[in-house]
Amino acid sequence: MSANSYDKYKRPKHSCNKPLTGDNWCKHCNSKHFEKEFGTWTSDNNHVDELIQKTQTEANDHNKVLEWIRFKSKEIFCVGFLAEGGNGHVYKAKWKSGPIEYYDEEVKGWHRSGEIDIVLKSIKDSKDITDEFFEEIKQQMTSFRQFSYIIRCYGITKIPDSDNYMMIMDYKKDGSLRKYLDKNFRLLKWRQKLNILYTAIKGLLDIHKADLMHKDFHSGNIIISDNFSYIADFGLCKSVNSNAQSHPPYHTIPHDQYLMIDIAKGRRPVPNEDITPPAIINLIERCWNENPNDRPDANELFKTFSSFMQKESEIQTKFDAIDAKMNSNISSPEFSPSLTYTISKDSIYTSRHLILPELSIPFDY
Repeated sequence: MSANSYDKYKRPKHSCNKPLTGDNWCKHCNSKHFEKEFGTWTSDNNHVDELIQKTQTEANDHNKVLEWIRFKSKEIFCVGFLAEGGNGHVYKAKWKSGPIEYYDEEVKGWHRSGEIDIVLKSIKDSKDITDEFFEEIKQQMTSFRQFSYIIRCYGITKIPDSDNYMMIMDYKKDGSLRKYLDKNFRLLKWRQKLNILYTAIKGLLDIHKADLMHKDFHSGNIIISDNFSYIADFGLCKSVNSNAQSHPPYHTIPHDQYLMIDIAKGRRPVPNEDITPPAIINLIERCWNENPNDRPDANELFKTFSSFMQKESEIQTKFDAIDAKMNSNISSPEFSPSLTYTISKDSIYTSRHLILPELSIPFDY
């Protein structure tokens, strides 16, 4: 970085001469700049306006700012449909100007990042916008930190010719962890898998440090980019049960009342010992402990995976040995980087009502 760049980002000129609250960010000055613009835009919903304005006047850095972006302003244009979730649709789009980075005193206006890829999450029936919608945004903003492994929320927009709102969020190119593993599991080294686990736990730990609980933590809500995990709250699908195997949970058996009873009795998927180090299996089994107090918390998991990530650690030799064994199969003509498995015709990965009379029977754990 040049001296001029350093001056621009670290020592900008602000009229108040007060200490910066973030990189190139003066909360005192920028809150006033935002307030001057409040009369130039509206979402047509007082609650949405108040939420956005609150983040803008209280932001200590640009990462904490929400914006209202008019869909018809030619600032946002959709690229394609990504998925349908339980509460709406998810689209990939481009944001022409990109988010605010700092206020440029010379041009008297906001300096923006330039064009970026984004995700648009539509909210079904959001014309009467709900408390849950606001809570989702607030929690995401509270948990997000610079260099955090949490998907950033940039702001809110509205679907053209509709009263439904959309959240504008950061786009990560490799999609959900579930789909990423389906395509790439056999090509991933254990060091890469560890990095995926490590960054997912770091993101979860940041949420807990903000005194929040995710409550929907599964492979559809973990988004991957270059073997780094980012936690989101816009799952591509609802998972029956999240686990550390390479196949969807309970994919070989019918999803009926008997599976529910087996789960209640403590039945668990069996980790593949040929491709899973004993230390990982032990950690998985501890996470399954019927007593929640005996399960490792996010802080312990973070410390454990931090130790696994050390290149000179003894456990790395075991990871490398498994990788060598997996590599011997890559040269096979039958090798495919994608996972191949047959899902039972009665495996249903959506919510539905089941009558479970047998669950009234007490089980012996």
